Amino acid sequence: MRTLPNKLLSGIATAYVELFRNVPLLVQLFIWYFMVPDYLPESTQVWFKQELNPATSAYISVVVCLALFTAARVCEQVRTGIQALPKGQSAAALAVGFTLPQMYRHVLLPQAFRIIIPPLTSEFLNIFKTSSVASLIGLMELLAQTKQTAEFTANMFEAFTLATLIYFVLNMSLMTFMSWVEKKVRIPGMMGGAK
Repeated sequence: MRTLPNKLLSGIATAYVELFRNVPLLVQLFIWYFMVPDYLPESTQVWFKQELNPATSAYISVVVCLALFTAARVCEQVRTGIQALPKGQSAAALAVGFTLPQMYRHVLLPQAFRIIIPPLTSEFLNIFKTSSVASLIGLMELLAQTKQTAEFTANMFEAFTLATLIYFVLNMSLMTFMSWVEKKVRIPGMMGGAK
């Protein structure tokens, strides 16, 4: 939306991105868990606060918070990918009669996708690492479970070594997959695709 010629849509997207990128993730997490449920309709408040398991309500808050935070960051990556393309691409698409949606779907986004894969990989890796803030609202994610196990068994080194290995395996698996995707969509002779 930030690359569209419509100033209203571009302004809405800019406001969204600036809000979610410039407010610290921890503050956003506390807002989604402690404040937002108070502004929901009364029946939804009762369901969220009393009927749901506390771990489930914390999980929902974390998922919504991380999704909106990460979407704002990915939005910027997509915008810069589109803006990195030569201006002649959009002019040529419009010249052959493409509508604006067709231009984005068939010309701009496929090319921008190839450009944004590396920063997108970093963003995916960040999601795993930033999920550790969820422990601050009581959600037993990997880091919180590791702390609890270490305290219960008094095996600090083993517990944190295992957590490190789990993070490492998850991240390396994702990096390997994204490298494969990057190679699959690479165009020979363009953007590092020479063979």
